[in-house]
Amino acid sequence: MNTLRSACHGGQIPSRLGRGRASRRRHGRRILRLSCCRIIALTRDQYFAIERRVDALERKRPLDLDVVAAAIGRIDNRELFGARLGPAVRYSQRVEADVAGLSIHTLLPHSPNDHIGRFLEVWVPDESGHGVAQEVLLDHIGLPISPPADPDHVPPHNRVAGVFGRLSRHAYTIVSMAYHSIGAMNERLAIGAYGQMARICKEIGADEIADALFTPMRADESLHLGYYRTYAMQLRAILAGWQLAAVRALIVHTWAPVGAGAKEDRGPFGEVILALEEDPENPSIAAVIQDIAQDLLAKDGETLPPFVHDQLRNCVALAREAA
Repeated sequence: MNTLRSACHGGQIPSRLGRGRASRRRHGRRILRLSCCRIIALTRDQYFAIERRVDALERKRPLDLDVVAAAIGRIDNRELFGARLGPAVRYSQRVEADVAGLSIHTLLPHSPNDHIGRFLEVWVPDESGHGVAQEVLLDHIGLPISPPADPDHVPPHNRVAGVFGRLSRHAYTIVSMAYHSIGAMNERLAIGAYGQMARICKEIGADEIADALFTPMRADESLHLGYYRTYAMQLRAILAGWQLAAVRALIVHTWAPVGAGAKEDRGPFGEVILALEEDPENPSIAAVIQDIAQDLLAKDGETLPPFVHDQLRNCVALAREAA
């Protein structure tokens, strides 16, 4: 099997070379070079597994904001809608608005033409569009809107990880595995949340907003999840044991729900669980996210500690304390 060596684990195959890239044969392998990024080896099958996911993203339609705005304008009972879904929509809008402040380019240097760059070309507008749509919804039901994050702000841990990634190929691969694994877990969380929000909309007679907003956003997140999980699975296959152990330890001991990395944000996330889950003390979404972590991170034959459930239960406890 030929091996493709790709910058950021996603450089282009020879037919798409150009823009200053060069390829050459060495020991029967195709080498793809991109001067600004690290080189990671991929088999052809691994490359095309990711390529199919990115291609599906590039071909999908974005959220139709005009259709969403029209559906929002026809919500009959704003007070009931706000009471049932206000905390979840407020939290989700804040998370989507924070996309500009994630500084992925600093955390994980990449080319605009590799898989990471092409994914972000779709993902950032998707998330921003979700945020804008929920801003309109919040305004319509009379709830406050979170401002977007400062696009120039770079979290310190992203700077540190980016520096190590530039210095070491092994460190870059660890950062990439952590980024894609956490991305898969958080996208699965979003899928579950938007599915529950659509269900509640239908319960209160807001079927149109479920069909125009929450179901399409759930479909977007599903395609994002497909990319993250596939990318991480291909990385897992080439990681050394110590690299996977490093990623596993990092995530098991530091993972928090998307948007709830800071303690002050965990109570608001707990409010989302209280609004969406039938049994908030044992949220059904916890097992689904834990399964993703198990598949991507666990050693063969071993079971990860229930860190996802523990984190979600902590968020619920903080929400109850604040009530």
